[in-house]
Amino acid sequence: MAANYLLEYMRPTFLLLLSSLSMVGCATVGEGLYGMRQTQTIDFPQVRQYAQAYGVGTAPGKSFALDTSYLTFLKKQPPARQREATHHGQPLQLLYYNRAGQLVSYYVSCNANGFPNLEWNHRKSLDVFPPVSQTLPDSLLSFAQLAPFLRTVGGSRVSAMESSADYTVVVFWSHRMGRQSQRLLAAAHYNLQRAAGTQKTYIMYVNNDAYLKRIGL
Repeated sequence: MAANYLLEYMRPTFLLLLSSLSMVGCATVGEGLYGMRQTQTIDFPQVRQYAQAYGVGTAPGKSFALDTSYLTFLKKQPPARQREATHHGQPLQLLYYNRAGQLVSYYVSCNANGFPNLEWNHRKSLDVFPPVSQTLPDSLLSFAQLAPFLRTVGGSRVSAMESSADYTVVVFWSHRMGRQSQRLLAAAHYNLQRAAGTQKTYIMYVNNDAYLKRIGL
């Protein structure tokens, strides 16, 4: 039920992926097309290994794991904010926060075109920094509100976050999404290189394998 709630508005390309995974005998084919990978029990040592393998590292203040309580937060949103909650529940996300902690540019997997690879730089939107938003920014999750749902890759809770950067970029990635995570990370780094020398930027990585496992993906 939780997975259906969060993925209700997904575009056909990503719906194809999810429906293929639910069909008996088609899971391997569907996952192979999108480069998805199997995950076993997700614990913090495993997340640290993934972080190293995907090149995001485990530096304090840079690399985090998404707590599964995030799902409860999304499910508590009223019907009027259901579409926003759906976006924030996506497997892959790229969020740009300004100095005030407001979401100003936003990319989510359900709005990414492309097959067999999701296309993040559609219409060259990532050729400028900050990029033209792919998805309408909302106020559901400010930068400060994100902190309670994060843990360090060592397992410690994050009580609060502040950033002195002009723009803080948050990347939601996972081992589960395999090649698509790698492509999103590359897209984020490509876009950061387009920032002006006068713009102070900071990037954070949030692994959400445990969350994806909880919603059944």
